[in-house]
Amino acid sequence: MNLSHITMGITVAFLVYEALGHLLPKKSEGNVPWNVQTTEFVAPKTPRSLAGIGKNFAFSLWFLKNKKYRDRLELLLIRSGRPFQWTVEDLVFFKVVFLIVAAVILWVYDIHSPIVWLGGLFAGFQFIEIYLKMKGTARAVEIERQLPGFIDLLTLTIEGGLDLIAALERILEKMKPTALREELQAISQEIRLGTPRKEALEHWVYRTNLPDVQSLTAMIIQSEELGTGLSVVLRSYADDMRVRRITRAEEIAGKAPVKLLFPMMVFFFPIVFVIIFGPLAMSVMSTTAGK
Repeated sequence: MNLSHITMGITVAFLVYEALGHLLPKKSEGNVPWNVQTTEFVAPKTPRSLAGIGKNFAFSLWFLKNKKYRDRLELLLIRSGRPFQWTVEDLVFFKVVFLIVAAVILWVYDIHSPIVWLGGLFAGFQFIEIYLKMKGTARAVEIERQLPGFIDLLTLTIEGGLDLIAALERILEKMKPTALREELQAISQEIRLGTPRKEALEHWVYRTNLPDVQSLTAMIIQSEELGTGLSVVLRSYADDMRVRRITRAEEIAGKAPVKLLFPMMVFFFPIVFVIIFGPLAMSVMSTTAGK
């Protein structure tokens, strides 16, 4: 038995140990990661482990001793829509798995450069985080795209005589499964659990981190505090949002020629030059060769 067999055996044993620990059932403290009394974010503190041993000795949980790092990962999962229903422990486990996969790939290809090793291991460890950030960005774009239509529906429902929460639940009954529907369901669930409406809206801002959502919630909270009609406020906000969306689209369209300049210089202009000057160059070369 050589060193490579020992290394692979240890790796397989570690992965089996961690996987069993994450597959065992765990006690849940609830699905809302918020302190009901304050707006402080509260990360879950119930890691799954093999017969309770992994809670103290599992290598993947070593990273979670740093509270700031744990909270950052929890926020990353929330803003990406919590794919696969992962917890922070699940995320760290798969980060370690990809780290080991990267190490195995570098070992199989017999890489000896320390810089390549460090870069490969770092890329393997950060791979899932990059994926979650991309998923979170796509989710934020989807919410921004659906928000104007939701505001129109909310305005019409409130003008029909319902209050904000009743109108929200009525809209949720008709909405298709989307990222915006998930966020609205989270708001409705928090309010049912006793969270004040203002805090539930602030939690929505924290989860999405979108300027449109922030301005919308600020307007709703201010309308409730001042006692103004919410339907009138939402109607003016919907019109303002349409103007901002048109302005944003015009800005993107104005930047498009500048962004296309470099790809055209690299990929398009050389082909045009070859098509135009290629036959001329071949004609000159054939004439010179004939002389």
